Amino acid sequence: MVDRPVTQDTSGDERDVREIEEIFAELEAAFAEHDAAKFDARFTSDVVFTAVNGRRFHGWDDIHGYHRERLTHHADDISTWYEIDRITFPTPTVALVFLRQPVKTPHDQRANIGTWVLTKQDGAWWVCAAQNTGIAAA
Repeated sequence: MVDRPVTQDTSGDERDVREIEEIFAELEAAFAEHDAAKFDARFTSDVVFTAVNGRRFHGWDDIHGYHRERLTHHADDISTWYEIDRITFPTPTVALVFLRQPVKTPHDQRANIGTWVLTKQDGAWWVCAAQNTGIAAA
């Protein structure tokens, strides 16, 4: 039998958890304000971001262009927020955030689930990768 390492049950410093939760609160506020610059403020320059539609973006400029267009032209009457299921720390400077993102529009309600990877650089947490998936209707 192979003795496999455990990486998902690693808890981090309470301050790191709070700082990461604050990033998602900032994302919620930026979405509500339709402010793409604020929304993308905590993404690394080389972020890899997969949107719920399966489109993958490489780099801050790429994702910022997408978010600027979406928030400027497609976010009216949409509300969304993040429900963090779990934050784990495989290393002290890497966090995995498992989340659910409900989305409400005047016409429907849906939700996405996501796995986001954050890295701590020079004392600050940054989003370096994100995978978002729409939850299929039952």
